[in-house]
Formats: sequence, C-alpha cells, structure tokens
Amino acid sequence: MAHSRSASRPRSILIVLGALIGAAIAIWNFVTPLTGVTGTFGAGLVIASSILIALAGIVIQMTEPGAIRTILRVLVALGLLGTAAAAYFLHEWWLIAAMGVVLIGLIYDIASSRGARSKGAYA
Repeated sequence: MAHSRSASRPRSILIVLGALIGAAIAIWNFVTPLTGVTGTFGAGLVIASSILIALAGIVIQMTEPGAIRTILRVLVALGLLGTAAAAYFLHEWWLIAAMGVVLIGLIYDIASSRGARSKGAYA
C-alpha cells in the first residue's frame, strides 16, 4: 500500500498528462487520412507505448520509494526516448513535444522524491 504522503502529492501528473496527450496525437494521426502515417504499424506502436508510459506514471505515483519505483522510472525514460525517436522518424513534432512534457514530469518526480527524502519524509 502506498504511503499516505506519497499518494497525496501528485508528483507524476506531468508524466501521465504528457503520455495521454501523446497517445491522443498518435491516435489522431493513426486514423486521420493524409497524415502520412495513417494505419501504419509505427503509429500503432506509438499509441501502445504512450499508454504504457501513462500507466507507469500512475503506478509510480502509487508505489513507495524503492526498487519498483526506480525500475518504472528507468522504463519511462526508455519509453519516452523510444517514442520520441519514433515521432522524429514519423515527422510528428507535436508528439515529440508531448514526450518533452513526460521528460519534465519524470525530472520533477525524481527531484521531488529526493527533496522529500532529505527532509525525512517519504516521497
């Protein structure tokens, strides 16, 4: 069960928000004709990776500090790098911006956890 202070502070909201925006952009490009990526495997993969990043952000928020949270943060970082690379290859600049929001959220989550830990509270 998550620590009450951990669950009350929305540290990972930007991770989830950026990933959901990325998924919406990818879905739009997947279904809209003449985007250049309509119905492609790459666009479908970006939808899946964005949703997985959002789910990981939710789990990061709910877990206590430790190995699971660290592993999820590393996986989010790898996911956002891969998704941003796919967005670059697909020429989807708004998707790259959404992954930038995820990166800012990940940095904020790590920084806020370290700050709270140094004060003696769980983050």
